Amino acid sequence: MELRDRVTIISPENMNGLYQLYGDMTVGDLERIINKHIEVAIEEIMEDL
Repeated sequence: MELRDRVTIISPENMNGLYQLYGDMTVGDLERIINKHIEVAIEEIMEDL
């Protein structure tokens, strides 16, 4: 199984924080938010290298 196909577990604390930031969301919304945060983190790491 590829890493991208693995299940992601989001803690209740993190989910509450996401609801506070973005309000109610669908699974698709959540996927876009998480992928954007990962994209930004990767860009920052690449810049530091």
